[in-house]
Amino acid sequence: MKNSSMKVIVGFVSLTLVHASTSAQEWISLFDGETLEGWRINERPDSWAIEEGAIVTRGERSHLFYDGEVADHDFTNFIFEAEVMTEPGSNSGIYVHTEFQDEGWPIAGYECQVINSNPSEPSLYVEHKMTGSIYAVRNVWKAPVADNVWFKYRIQVVGKTIRTYIDGRLICEYTEPEDAWRPDDKKRRLLGSGTFALQAHDPGSVTHYRNIRVKLLPDDRPGRASAEKDPELDRLLTMFANSNYPLIDVGIATPSLEYAEKQAADSRKFGVTIMDADLSAAPASLLIVNDRKQAPSVEALKAAKANGCKIVFSSGGDTTLDRDRVKARLHAMEEAGLAWIDLWVPGK
Repeated sequence: MKNSSMKVIVGFVSLTLVHASTSAQEWISLFDGETLEGWRINERPDSWAIEEGAIVTRGERSHLFYDGEVADHDFTNFIFEAEVMTEPGSNSGIYVHTEFQDEGWPIAGYECQVINSNPSEPSLYVEHKMTGSIYAVRNVWKAPVADNVWFKYRIQVVGKTIRTYIDGRLICEYTEPEDAWRPDDKKRRLLGSGTFALQAHDPGSVTHYRNIRVKLLPDDRPGRASAEKDPELDRLLTMFANSNYPLIDVGIATPSLEYAEKQAADSRKFGVTIMDADLSAAPASLLIVNDRKQAPSVEALKAAKANGCKIVFSSGGDTTLDRDRVKARLHAMEEAGLAWIDLWVPGK
């Protein structure tokens, strides 16, 4: 495999309610820049502040739910947008189709991840699900933006499809199948309707949100994306995404823009990030598994794990992120008993 050939792919208003049917083409502000009017904190109010026209998270776990008049805080189809800035090591999230709860991590709806770097202090757990991830369902494993800069975060939900955009670039896309697999602690991570919430994750996570707004779309607007039709592949993809396994391919060749566009679409569909591999920065013990022509050897994966080797997968210069290859790869990972920490993430 030649490292030089690899590319990064990466009308009616009442006094109490703004109705979706009349505001379908308008942006509606959800935050006045000065107060938390229309928002409700569930626990630890000290984790929230307003600074220079932005909502800032700084403290122990807490969630700030939109509880205002727009759509009676019950949204179905919409485009949500906010300007966001993370500080180094910050972890946060934006929930959609969720509902107020007194404490704990929201159990309803989807979290769209906000994290561009991990804390500098060593930790047993390293979060690999980066900004733009549809958290624990379909992830992106390389941060699309840097800390300490404002970026635009857009989330669109139409029917059973959710998409995330960072600075106008489509990052993740997921369409729910009828019987979507979910782990036991995330059975309600599904689309339906609900409100928005922002997350304060921990005292070291300082995240800024401003210019928060929504565009309401007709509830009967049809979705155009198709769901994964293979239940077993959906289970594998979601199971590994949920458990922080960085799904990465370092061996996709990109001979033209046409290929790049198809690769990007497949990358979003499977939650597999196509990345460059700077082998000069690789760990001393690294197994690159080239599965272009045959499925990975379960015994080789077990041996690598037993010997403390990091593992990364490669399509061996192919131009397609092949779904059968992805499925066989995930089956081999499951059978070999790999842990998320056994996998190498270039650049980390």
